[in-house]
Amino acid sequence: MGYAPVSAVLKGLKVLEVVNRLGPASLRDITDATGLPKASTLRLLDTLQHAGYVSVMNESRRYIVTARVLSLSNNFRPDDALLAAAVPVLKALRDRTGWPSDLGIYQHGKMVIADTNRQPGAFSMNRSVGSRVSMTTTSLGKVYMAFCPEPEREQILQHLSRLDDPDENGALKGEKIERLLKKIRKQGYATSDQEQGKSIRAVAVPVLLGDRVACSFNVIVPAQVMSMEQAVTDYVPLISSAAREIEQRIQG
Repeated sequence: MGYAPVSAVLKGLKVLEVVNRLGPASLRDITDATGLPKASTLRLLDTLQHAGYVSVMNESRRYIVTARVLSLSNNFRPDDALLAAAVPVLKALRDRTGWPSDLGIYQHGKMVIADTNRQPGAFSMNRSVGSRVSMTTTSLGKVYMAFCPEPEREQILQHLSRLDDPDENGALKGEKIERLLKKIRKQGYATSDQEQGKSIRAVAVPVLLGDRVACSFNVIVPAQVMSMEQAVTDYVPLISSAAREIEQRIQG
């Protein structure tokens, strides 16, 4: 004979699903979507925060899921030490530049967004934690492939060629991708110039631990506000310095 479902668990999962779907979400957004009382919703959000699945954006008091939710799917577990080192650095970077960042980790032919500090509505394309993005049209993916060890890079390119993914095919033809990755290694950063939507540009760098790429992260700017050349000039020195700081924090 089965047990009756635990209502508190079901309510907590419902809140987590709503935050994941709507986030960054206000308390009112969450109560409206779940139909739960405000007091109950606050208790459940506090519990999810305590467990590490939800965090609150202090400036706007909106709730977002954390990278820990990725451990609930695809056996994907972001490195806690990496996130602990990177998140405050990326917050400081946003405070300095005024523009948000995504942090990506490679998994199975895509970059998975493990953390982001985008504000809701700031861009036409708002990625959330857990989003899977292209290797060849995003600055995150390009810089990861450029700096990962050669055997891993070859495996990634072979994997992408087998997928027949329209998001990747254009960049995989002939020697185009090899020339691009060589250029990225030489200059130390990658760009995405309106390749992921006409409204945004991005520049990214890797975080290196030995010969391994632990992650990559970017700075994202509206295309109508800044040229690609200006973004490179203004932000490559800052994000390169931030990458070194993250590496030092991880290594203690």
